[in-house]
Amino acid sequence: PQPSSGLQIFPFYSTRAAVGERSIPFSLFSERTSEAELELAAMVPSCAAAVPYTLLGALLTGGGGGSYAPSWPACGGRAFLRDYARRGTNAMLWLGLLAVTWVLLRRIAALLHLWALGSRLPGPPALLADPGLAAVCRAGGDITGYLSKLHGSFGPIVRLWLGPSELLVSVKDASLIKEMLTKAEDKLPLTGRTYNLACGRLGLFISSFEKVKSTRESLNVFLNEKLNVVASESSFKIIEAVLHRTDSTKDMDSLDCRSFSQHMAFNIIGAALFGDVLFDWSDAAAYEELLMVVAKDGCFWASYAVPPFWKPGYRRYRTLCAKLKILTESIIRKSVNQNGALRHNNLSSCKISEGLVKDPVRCTSLLDGMISGRGFGGAVQGPLSSEEEICGNIVGLMLHGISTSANLLCNILMRLVLYPKLKDQLYADIVAVHTESSELVMDDVLKMQFVLATVCESARLLPAGPLLQRCSMQHDLTLKSSITMPAGAILVVPLHLVQRDASVWGNDACQFNPSRFLQKGIDLGGILAAHKGSNGIKLFTERDKSDSFLPFGSGNRACVGQKFAILGISMLVASLLHNYEVQPQPALTKEMDLAVDTNNFRHLPNPKIVLTKRKI
Repeated sequence: PQPSSGLQIFPFYSTRAAVGERSIPFSLFSERTSEAELELAAMVPSCAAAVPYTLLGALLTGGGGGSYAPSWPACGGRAFLRDYARRGTNAMLWLGLLAVTWVLLRRIAALLHLWALGSRLPGPPALLADPGLAAVCRAGGDITGYLSKLHGSFGPIVRLWLGPSELLVSVKDASLIKEMLTKAEDKLPLTGRTYNLACGRLGLFISSFEKVKSTRESLNVFLNEKLNVVASESSFKIIEAVLHRTDSTKDMDSLDCRSFSQHMAFNIIGAALFGDVLFDWSDAAAYEELLMVVAKDGCFWASYAVPPFWKPGYRRYRTLCAKLKILTESIIRKSVNQNGALRHNNLSSCKISEGLVKDPVRCTSLLDGMISGRGFGGAVQGPLSSEEEICGNIVGLMLHGISTSANLLCNILMRLVLYPKLKDQLYADIVAVHTESSELVMDDVLKMQFVLATVCESARLLPAGPLLQRCSMQHDLTLKSSITMPAGAILVVPLHLVQRDASVWGNDACQFNPSRFLQKGIDLGGILAAHKGSNGIKLFTERDKSDSFLPFGSGNRACVGQKFAILGISMLVASLLHNYEVQPQPALTKEMDLAVDTNNFRHLPNPKIVLTKRKI
């Protein structure tokens, strides 16, 4: 029965249910409420009690005739949904807060760990950032000279704070370097971001060693086996292609060592990757120029923690990377289409067995092995190991190979021009082995001891970069000398200091002397020909010299193309001197008497050269 006066029960119940009350507040009833009204209210279940607290509970009980089934619809579905949304939102906010707190705590713990271990290493007393290093970087100064002073003050290991969370550790002692490079297998994260930004998706040049280990092993096998075919067949073509390009662009009079070395490095790496199709490609010059522009600015834009899409320069750089990818895809298609066996997927000569290239020598180019092996050893599984993966690896190999090879070639050419006696010695070594007018082959180069020694000595004096960089992303490194380097620290080896250390190389450590590699009973050609691994090539019987010769790194992350670089460049230099007379430009003759400061790591001469065809 409806109450005759006082508060209406059911409207009140519905209203309170809408706001989610759990029970009827009987204290609000009027004194005039009859006992029947109280009994009726007591018989009606609480709306809040009828509302399930989970959506699953509501769905199960709403359709199954459970205890909630009669009362939930009466209370109103909207009330339940609002209540459920409010509780879900609160739960998600709490979970997000806990996750952020956990991440921050881990970051703080890692930072404290870095500070604790870093403070134990010798170095300048600066935590936020070393002011001396910052001044050198701002002035564009010589970081090797600055590290040399610090090692003289603090010993073979020096730590520098680049910021509150960035620690740089420089190691100069040869025995510690070997152990460090063996244990520190990762590249810097910035290196991986740089290649990823410039090349796109790729399986090589990844920071983590475990992710790239199988790919490196397969690539090393391919380069070692492929070298004999590529180098012997392409060395003369490379020189002719470079001369034809400079002559067609009317650039012969201004051909300097750096530009000529870059052109030759581009062609030798391109010939190994694409085969002879590179020499007939009309866009080769534009491709080379674009590669150099992308390589120049890649590290700068990759240093941003968040991609700066708002900067016009970054957008222009991304446009250049897109154009580079288009040209790379173009030369890949051209190379594949020119090879009939690949066009019909007849890859019997390039089959993969257990992740390695079974017979890489018979492949037409390095690209053939990448296509047949889907990126060498299946570094990327599934459908992603396709054109995008291959294109990224190709661009990465071009960028890395050109920069390394061009530096070494430029150093050799510069010395050929400035030191005529060296040129005569090299030519005598070449003629003593190969007197015929036919093209050189790799077996001939392996017998040219002085040519090989000249390449190795040039790599010792002027390596590709001043610092060899490594890091350990996950674990601290504890060396035998009880020195612990924290995880995430930037570990560097100042190559100019190590490879010019007078205590190891003698008093003439800073002088160009290829004879130091010509030891009695040591066959450089035999050592290089027998080398098959991815670790450093041991060219010395003395342990100190062997551990201090690091132009291509050492340990598990050493350059897999070190044998390819030494023998390939030796072949190129021998072919150049065998067919051409290398002379300085006449305007440079008056400056030939000026001595070259070999102690200056940064400013080297860049003389212009003239090539004259020999009469054989």
